[in-house]
Amino acid sequence: MRYLCMHKVSPEDEADLPPPPGLVEGMGALIGEMIQSGVFVAGEGLRPSKLRFRLTRAGERWVVAQGPLVGSNELPAGLAILSVRTPDEALAWAQRFGTALGAEELELGPLTEEWDIERKPRPSGAPYRTMILHKATRETEAGQAPTPRQKAELAALTAEMTKAGVLGFSAQLQPSSKAVRAIYRKGDRTLIDGPFSESKELIGGFCLMELGSLGEVLAFTDRFVHILGGTREIDIRPVAET
Repeated sequence: MRYLCMHKVSPEDEADLPPPPGLVEGMGALIGEMIQSGVFVAGEGLRPSKLRFRLTRAGERWVVAQGPLVGSNELPAGLAILSVRTPDEALAWAQRFGTALGAEELELGPLTEEWDIERKPRPSGAPYRTMILHKATRETEAGQAPTPRQKAELAALTAEMTKAGVLGFSAQLQPSSKAVRAIYRKGDRTLIDGPFSESKELIGGFCLMELGSLGEVLAFTDRFVHILGGTREIDIRPVAET
């Protein structure tokens, strides 16, 4: 089964501080091990919220607000990874994607690249890779299937984005009633079962994995959070099979 683990931002993430010694190497070793074992599907980190956008549906149009963002409705219903040339191009695709989904709110944020970690300028001609998070609604939390019209519009748009080389991948999530929240404080883990009425912490990144059980996922998050210093909050969401 596919699980999406989404970790929340820390004050250090928002301050855009350099990673502490050993973090990059430790995370690289963990992800490399997962790739070798065939359980890793995808994983990315997000840049600070000052570089992100929040899109809110207002009738037939979208209202765009630029970060820094304050957490409000941060419970996702799914995500998509785009590779484009500019933020404006990403915003245009995001609005079409959100309309096809029938979404009410989106977040658009650039992904952390190697040159960001190394504190180097973005190379000339490098793609602008970004993640669309579409937020949960009453319908998605109730497990309500998209309408036939939404399915058709989303399928057509996905095909167009794939042909244009824009869409890396997308994933829809099962309702938060199927989720687990793992809260780590200095290495101690507390589990909270969904559903979650709200989540006000911004998403800092994700890892998508193919694993056999929640226990296997928690074994990964234990190691993941240990590398990050032992204190973090992670939502574990089963991916909807489509």
